[in-house]
Amino acid sequence: MKIKFQPYGVIAEAEAGQTVLQAANAAGVDIEAVCGGRGTCGKCRIIAAQGLGPLTEAERRRLSPEEIAQGYRLACQALIEGDVAVVVPEESRISEVSILSTGIGDSVSLDPWLATYAVQVPEATIEDQVADMDNLVRTLAAAGAPALRPTLTAARQLPAALRADEGRVTIVAQGQRMVRIVPASTGVRVLGMAYDIGTTTVVGYLMDLQTGEQLAVASLLNPQTRYGDDVVSRIGFSRDDPQGLDTLHHDIIQAMNTIIERVTHQAKVTPADVYAVVAVGNTTMHHLLWGIDPEALARSPYVPAVTEALGVRATELGLRVYPEAEVWTLPNIAGWVGADTTGVLLATRLHTHEEPALAIDIGTNGEMALGSRERLITCSTAAGPAFEGAHLSCGMRAADGAIDVVTINHRVEYHVIGDVPARGVCGSGLVDLVAGMLQSGVIDSTGMMRDAEALRNGNGSELADRVVGEGRQRQFMLVDPESGAGGRPVLVTQRDVRELQLAKGAIRAGIQILLKELGITAADVKRVYLAGAFGNYIRPTSALAIGLIPEFPNADILPVGNAAGSGAKMALLSRAALREASAILEHVEYLELSGRPDFQEEFAEAMIFGASG
Repeated sequence: MKIKFQPYGVIAEAEAGQTVLQAANAAGVDIEAVCGGRGTCGKCRIIAAQGLGPLTEAERRRLSPEEIAQGYRLACQALIEGDVAVVVPEESRISEVSILSTGIGDSVSLDPWLATYAVQVPEATIEDQVADMDNLVRTLAAAGAPALRPTLTAARQLPAALRADEGRVTIVAQGQRMVRIVPASTGVRVLGMAYDIGTTTVVGYLMDLQTGEQLAVASLLNPQTRYGDDVVSRIGFSRDDPQGLDTLHHDIIQAMNTIIERVTHQAKVTPADVYAVVAVGNTTMHHLLWGIDPEALARSPYVPAVTEALGVRATELGLRVYPEAEVWTLPNIAGWVGADTTGVLLATRLHTHEEPALAIDIGTNGEMALGSRERLITCSTAAGPAFEGAHLSCGMRAADGAIDVVTINHRVEYHVIGDVPARGVCGSGLVDLVAGMLQSGVIDSTGMMRDAEALRNGNGSELADRVVGEGRQRQFMLVDPESGAGGRPVLVTQRDVRELQLAKGAIRAGIQILLKELGITAADVKRVYLAGAFGNYIRPTSALAIGLIPEFPNADILPVGNAAGSGAKMALLSRAALREASAILEHVEYLELSGRPDFQEEFAEAMIFGASG
């Protein structure tokens, strides 16, 4: 049987009993599936008239009677029973995400992994029938180069290279290994790739290893998002589907190769000029990159398969760069604190600070580190997906149509990414909105949304008409139907506020536990680094207003962008930095919050909205 996806015009074969989402994934049609196809998020809405099985209970819970009457279904629930044509509406399409590619501008002394040597090798004679490689090694030694041994690839290149330019050759060496030999007239660029492999996005940087210059950068949505927005969904997919682990591994390698093609095209170089790759990512992304089963990460005691830095040749992973290129990942710290946090620590140099400093990646996993050169502690909090815009009725990624900035000062003003009609709210916009709702009295410190009548009689009278519904069904109309995409309003529900409340409570509780563990107060912290896309775009005033982070009266609060990517670049440009990343693993302590008896107490206190909560 056949399935047709509109507006893409894609026609694909489908099997009876498949879900529409499974058929879409097989056909390469991307449909939002935040929950990984479990029927809990309601983001995978499609429209179909026939050819599908009966409505499921999950669909009846997530779709309104009006939507059901219009033919809406959930792609992850609707089973294919015959030929079917489905329409993927705009709100269910995966848009290009606004991806943060810049980071903290920390400098590193160049200590490249690779070196080049240009020599002229004398021609062999009847009297001196020296082998080509022996002749080259002898010439290199006479020129003062260190002892080098050839790889098979280099040995195969040598005869033609020697005779193409009267013995003048250039050797690219990695440590004591000759990895490439070319005629001197060919010219050599020695480049490398640094990657930040995020749960949602992948960013790649093309670097000149001889000058330290960044030549190009490219980014894309992590293709694994079709199997769920969070790492737990992907671990579940890798466990439950016989090909799940291979699929997720292939997806991330393909994403890295796509970025290689883009950046080398931008810089007008070839992928064969790339001789080194360094990648960072959370522990789950790290395992999926290497094709390592991540299932143990989701079960107590949440242990990773490996923590130390790993390195292999590019051909072993299928990366389309120079075949002898080395690929490294920075070390993981623990099951829920990965190589991306190691990259943040390397970039911020938290482990060298004389006075206490905090680095925090405000996202689904909420990784954070607090300390100085004396002692450094890290932890992870299960903040949930609210900061990514997932699982919220109005939530979406930071893509075109997402509201990313909100200001409430008697009236509501907002900014939409892409300057298009609003489709929803991303994490930074939600924090702004809730901060404004709190300060204007629309919600109280417990997170309860006040009804319209109470607002009319109080300080929030200008906003009263935006509150609709009663009790737990109350909603705040951020965007009216006339201004919303497709004539739909953007409504923030009481439940959405609760989701943010839970997320901010987890982050704040983690910070409080770290402060307590070090025996210091917020006043002792001298610097706060907000890392990652959310940390870079969130307004510190809004974060303080809702109590996401405590008041740090003596600290500079610094958004540092993609600090994890900056750490990867540092390790790419400097062998010393790569060694330092491994040394950080020896210095840092990991604190498992689930084993702390005081965590629930701190979490309960942190649930209160406001600067003190």
